[in-house]
Amino acid sequence: MHYVVGTGAVVGVVALLVVILLHVLAVMGLVLGMGTSTSVPVPKPPIKTRILPPPPPPPPPPPPPPPPPTWRFRRRPYIPPPKIQLPPPPNPPIKHVSRTPPKHPSPPQTTTSPAPPVTEPASKAAPSDSPDTTAGTSPLNNARPVYPPDMEEENIEGRVTVACDVETTGMTSNCSVQSVQGGQSFAQAALDYVHKARYRPATKNGQPVKELHKVYVIRFRLDD
Repeated sequence: MHYVVGTGAVVGVVALLVVILLHVLAVMGLVLGMGTSTSVPVPKPPIKTRILPPPPPPPPPPPPPPPPPTWRFRRRPYIPPPKIQLPPPPNPPIKHVSRTPPKHPSPPQTTTSPAPPVTEPASKAAPSDSPDTTAGTSPLNNARPVYPPDMEEENIEGRVTVACDVETTGMTSNCSVQSVQGGQSFAQAALDYVHKARYRPATKNGQPVKELHKVYVIRFRLDD
């Protein structure tokens, strides 16, 4: 038997093939499109650059502390304290022994006949030159001898004998040095002392009289 294919059937087959080819191409296009994707570049903002100033230099290190002060001690020269000169205490009263001239023995009296009494004037009586009481040895005005500084520094003691006239007022006059022991400084100090001293004057018949050559001994002692 012979089959005769009509024109309509051929057209249908061709249309089917075209459809299949389009589907294949579409599938291939999808596959290729997914494998090679084209990315569109995104515009980026421009990078702004700025030149910063250099940082400030570091502060200089603090200066080192000053060295501690150096103390120098100087020794002061030794100044000895001033020597205080104390006046020596008053010397003990000097005892002077006044010598009384010996009395001459009266001639022996002979017994004669009584004669009328004769009264001799008082002017013919032999006056006695020695006073009843001698001048005093201790000054009444508390005068004290001054120790010579040079002799005191050298620890030298002295003794001076002075002879003076004691006036009726108790003042001395005509003083002279009889002897000196220790140095001439003691002699001058003794003269100054007796000139300042006031003594009790000698008396005769209850009245002050001048006594001549009254001897005074002045001793200078360091322990007084």
